[in-house]
Amino acid sequence: MIEYKFKEEVEILRHYAKKMKRESIESILDSGCVAGKQQALLLSTFYWDMLDEAANDQGRGLPILESEGIAVWMEYIFHSLNGYLVSNGYEEQWDQE
Repeated sequence: MIEYKFKEEVEILRHYAKKMKRESIESILDSGCVAGKQQALLLSTFYWDMLDEAANDQGRGLPILESEGIAVWMEYIFHSLNGYLVSNGYEEQWDQE
């Protein structure tokens, strides 16, 4: 299972998965884990795309990002996803992005 330091990380991930219409990411978030290299790559790609999206919209529409700042939360999410993927054998997929 993907372990997050803060529950808000999942809230942020779900917000952007929905906003970016990434149903596959919503499924990964629902299950709490990836099922194979393809899903690991999808999650990695999503994270980096989400960074661009968050920077473009400056966190508008998501109070936690507006009040706390994007950089702090994106770093927390980075560590959660990186730690999960690398420790579960998906370092190559994480590094591809």
